[in-house]
Amino acid sequence: MNAPAGPSTSPSPSLSPYVAHATPFALMVAMLGLLASVASASIDAYLPAFSALQSDFQASQSDIQLTLGVYMLCYACMQLLHGTLSDALGRRRVVLAALLVHVCGSLVALWAPSLPWLMAGRVLQGVSAGACVVIAQAIVQDCYQGSQARRAMSYLIVVINLSPALAPVVGGYLTTAFGWRAVFALLALLAGVALLWCAARLPETLPPERRHALSLRALAHNVRQVLCIPRFTALCLVASLLVAAQGLLIGGAPDLLVNSLQLPATAFGYLFIPLVIGAVVGALSAARGAGYWPDKALILVAYGLMAGGCLVHVLYLAWTNEPRWIWTVLPPALFTCGLAMCAPFITLKILGEAPHLSGTAASVLGFLQMLAFSLASGWLVALVYGRPAWLALGMLVLVLVSAVAWLGVQKWVASPRSLA
Repeated sequence: MNAPAGPSTSPSPSLSPYVAHATPFALMVAMLGLLASVASASIDAYLPAFSALQSDFQASQSDIQLTLGVYMLCYACMQLLHGTLSDALGRRRVVLAALLVHVCGSLVALWAPSLPWLMAGRVLQGVSAGACVVIAQAIVQDCYQGSQARRAMSYLIVVINLSPALAPVVGGYLTTAFGWRAVFALLALLAGVALLWCAARLPETLPPERRHALSLRALAHNVRQVLCIPRFTALCLVASLLVAAQGLLIGGAPDLLVNSLQLPATAFGYLFIPLVIGAVVGALSAARGAGYWPDKALILVAYGLMAGGCLVHVLYLAWTNEPRWIWTVLPPALFTCGLAMCAPFITLKILGEAPHLSGTAASVLGFLQMLAFSLASGWLVALVYGRPAWLALGMLVLVLVSAVAWLGVQKWVASPRSLA
């Protein structure tokens, strides 16, 4: 653990004095981005391998889809524990332990002789991957404030969106060239590199005096405490609905591309490259606009992009019986652009409602978001197999409900009778 800076240190007012001397901004953001990419790539890299997994294990599409749903469910549930552990033990040691478990889970999946063994590997990946994103967000809250925090969170959102968008492209080529096991070899390598880098360079960002007691009672108390903040819970609902819409898109991608558009596994780039371009443009717009554009204006534009993209998607897919890939993949790029644009602002507003329990707050937020993603990508998407217009309609409904909830929260905050 690094000692606090001495009297000669003059940290930026936007940086926590505890780590001001330890790690440059760019290096810290790069490490946090790598952490986030471990979790994101574990969700999406093996999507192009669904057909190969079905053939190899003689399993149904629903059985293979369940490996995604189980991963996301474990990911969601464990996030409640990851944040509390990091609030009690510090960020660094929890991150390192999680990465070690993730490497083990990737190796179990790599050498899985049957579907139950693959499921076991996905469970180990799921229970560990959530720590990477939760603690990355908590570290941003530990270290930075104001516009610098927004920039850090925006760049983190770039990686969070870039990784799952590129991972299926890489996964598709690996599956075609070397088989589906190569995908899990890549995930083991990625987590291993993150483990070694964080062990060497990631500082502890939570000083001992800010830590909380570790116990089940403390966990329940902290979770209850943040959930009893009305605006925190309401804003979590806003964010979770948007993540559920993303879950429908990601979970439905194999069926949309392979079955509806009749494209090969190597064609996942046709969908995910436009998605990543949209996400990067949205996140960079948020980063550039931090401190210059009003939050309300950015979020209004973001919701307009998400709703507009989903609406165009619904109308096109309902109008044609033979969709072309170019018009099928471009509207979702508007959705990811809007999502990446508003995510940093909404996330920081949520965490700002519980600054004294930022780790627990990040855990609860992550749990609710990933629970929504798990339900959408692992189970609800099965209801729209072979009906891409219904998938797009589901995304549109979730975006519109989220927008209504956001407007309700803003009206509530503006009311003189709103709760503190």
